[in-house]
Amino acid sequence: MNNSLVQLKDVSDFTPEEFSVYEKFPSNLTRSLLLTKCSAGPHLALGGAITQGYLNDYEREIIVMRVAKLVDSEFERLIHYPLAIKAGLSEQEISDIESGNYDAMEPCRQAMVHYITECINDGKASPAAFRKLNEFYSQGEIADATHLAGHCWMTAMYLSSLGVPLDEQETSWSRLTELNN
Repeated sequence: MNNSLVQLKDVSDFTPEEFSVYEKFPSNLTRSLLLTKCSAGPHLALGGAITQGYLNDYEREIIVMRVAKLVDSEFERLIHYPLAIKAGLSEQEISDIESGNYDAMEPCRQAMVHYITECINDGKASPAAFRKLNEFYSQGEIADATHLAGHCWMTAMYLSSLGVPLDEQETSWSRLTELNN
């Protein structure tokens, strides 16, 4: 059942400019972002830029899986679960991240999951959480982690507020960073 609150434009009705954005990340997220006047490309480009930052795939997926759980984002979990597995996280590790089972985590992961949890639940991380995370990660890595958490939260809020339906199949990430060229 489709509970969408907005009408997504059919791909066959896209203008050439809209299609050039859509083909870089063919998903309902992109179709919904194309409802905005000029945010689709920049929003997706930011997501692509984050993949080229200081964090590796493994660390990024830890963050996304935690944010997805905290904000109850089916979309983020659906599209990132296979990426988390591909990045080397086990199903048990993902479960521990989602449930906040700190006892099962190594200290650097505990610090990251705690920091991200504070960011999402409190709207900011405490200085103590920052200092603990900074024992394991550089300021650049922490900045990227914070930015990624906020981007995931914003995307989740956007999709759930508009009732955008989940994609029926996995989408390709292979061309997303082309939006930064």
